[in-house]
Amino acid sequence: MASTSSTKIPCATCGDKNAGIFRCEGCLAVFCRKHSNEHRDLLSQQLNEIIHHHDTLQQSILEKKNQNGYGHHLIIEIDKWEKNSIDKNHQTAEEVRQRI
Repeated sequence: MASTSSTKIPCATCGDKNAGIFRCEGCLAVFCRKHSNEHRDLLSQQLNEIIHHHDTLQQSILEKKNQNGYGHHLIIEIDKWEKNSIDKNHQTAEEVRQRI
């Protein structure tokens, strides 16, 4: 009969206090039920912010297209949006690393 190991992985947020039950495939951290819900809410909030930025940028592009056609200023706006998105992702990744 094979023996099974029941090694519990601690929650990345509360440590040894609670066993982790959920592994986030994005950051690979393991969370207890409470903190998995909090982590999911944080990711949902960040996704909503990205969607909002996307919608704002898309609206700006449409407005400027109607006024002036495509131009260099739109490339600058896209570059800013890209940099801000990358910076937010780096910041979030660093925050999660610090928790772990």
